[in-house]
Amino acid sequence: MVGKRKFSVAVFLLSLSSLFISIGLFWNLGIFVDEYGLSPDIVNGGDFWLTMDWLRLILLLLLCVVSVISIFSAKQNK
Repeated sequence: MVGKRKFSVAVFLLSLSSLFISIGLFWNLGIFVDEYGLSPDIVNGGDFWLTMDWLRLILLLLLCVVSVISIFSAKQNK
């Protein structure tokens, strides 16, 4: 059980840091788009890549939630 909990904590920390970095990049994209009067899909290279940015944020958030649930469920099973 200890190995599973350590793995879940490691996954949580990595996914949380990746989520914060992705949010920061997305925020900077919004600032750039606003300053130059462009649209996000033009800056990203099309609607597909803008959709992929949103999908990355959603999947990282989902990974954070699942890893937190795994951490607490491993704690309960002791």
